[in-house]
Amino acid sequence: MREITMRQKYDGTMHQTITQYRENGCCTVVALACTMDWSFGKAHRFMAKHGREHRRGMAMYQISRVMQKLGKERGNDCDGMTISRFVKSHPKGSYYVLVRGHALAVVDGTVQDWTGDTAQRRKIIEYYKMS
Repeated sequence: MREITMRQKYDGTMHQTITQYRENGCCTVVALACTMDWSFGKAHRFMAKHGREHRRGMAMYQISRVMQKLGKERGNDCDGMTISRFVKSHPKGSYYVLVRGHALAVVDGTVQDWTGDTAQRRKIIEYYKMS
């Protein structure tokens, strides 16, 4: 029997949850929830446990430590690649992607983020393969 997994998506439901948590600056949490198929609450608690302050983003070194805790390794093939090109070259899988000042999820070739429609030309700084 084939196992079916449901992934979190950035949609109206996720937006309502963010509002209930009275959050902003939570792109790191949203990206983690979408890539790990966790609820926003679980991802929120996990990031808080590893240094994220309420209504604040996280520094790159903090995100790197979180990924190490999760056993994820940094991808090596993104030198100057834009999000649009990354999505085309990585059509399958789940990726935690960092661009300047922002984190987002790419899941099976779809950007899961509130900037999904407008961020295609941003250059990737680093990414982590999550599954």
